[in-house]
Amino acid sequence: MSSRISAQRILIVQLRQVGDVLLTTPALKALRDFYPKAQIDYLTEPGPAGILQNNPHLNTVIIRKRKATLREDLALIGNLRRQHYDLILDFMSNPRSAILTRLAGAPCRVARNRFGRNFYYTHTPRVESNHLAYSPTHKLALLEAVGIPAPLSPPVIRVPEEAQRKIQDFRIEAGWDPTALVVTMDATSRIPHKKWPGERFVEVADWLKEQHNCQVIFIWGPGEREEVQALIASARHPHILACPTNLMELAALIEQSHLHIGNCSGPRHIAVAVGTPSMTVMGPTFPANWTYPSPAHLAVQGEASCPDCQAGTCILHRDIRLVSVEDVQKALDGMFRDGVIG
Repeated sequence: MSSRISAQRILIVQLRQVGDVLLTTPALKALRDFYPKAQIDYLTEPGPAGILQNNPHLNTVIIRKRKATLREDLALIGNLRRQHYDLILDFMSNPRSAILTRLAGAPCRVARNRFGRNFYYTHTPRVESNHLAYSPTHKLALLEAVGIPAPLSPPVIRVPEEAQRKIQDFRIEAGWDPTALVVTMDATSRIPHKKWPGERFVEVADWLKEQHNCQVIFIWGPGEREEVQALIASARHPHILACPTNLMELAALIEQSHLHIGNCSGPRHIAVAVGTPSMTVMGPTFPANWTYPSPAHLAVQGEASCPDCQAGTCILHRDIRLVSVEDVQKALDGMFRDGVIG
């Protein structure tokens, strides 16, 4: 389909996760550019909702509880139907989001073609997955398939002033070195095959201090504080434990830094959105899928005999432990040499 869809009220559906929601924001910009006067709302869950705060391309964020009861979902559906959406774009397209989209009652409901779920939608264009393309391009291709121009742009975060002020206060309290380059480091992950050994992050942090006079700040999320404190305690040099943060405060912390280093998780995408260079250690996934195409955002992946291996439990191919400290140091040296960091 290539003809323009007439729409004054639009709903985007992406229930989770933080990174996935953030990676839909280039598509939000494309929608706003094409429909400058439309009401554009977003349906998501409480966890990632904060990342959409102050988004200039949205009107309203609608929250669905992660474990909503049937009564709560029925009330939500009733609310969606009362909005009389013209167009719903379901970027998630799992069984729950498909049902919510179908029952919301919009005359035009769009999702990528998936066997067994096309019944829920009016438009299901085939969008081929390209493992060498940045993930948001797949969502942009879905827009283009229904006649909406969608050039690639970076993800979008607008950090509120109160979050900026909290991090500025933290800088004073923690004694940030005003002469040092500040690096945020994310050594945690809830997905084992995406988690580089913590002691290697510590080695990189110590090296950054010794070789580049960097002030390293270890970030953490719920349930991770003690793990990160133990890593800092094992270091040769004093590093800083980040203060507790919500999503926007984390974005402010990364924005006020010169570099972000970490596993493949939400903070790396936040770094892109706030304009901070990033280095990501990758496991058995395709780096190009999750790395914004720019010299300021690099991914390091270990050598392997099977470059197409995608098995999360693989210990021979693309195991994240194949990435050495020296691999990361070499890549970082290149970023410093090229003037990306500083």
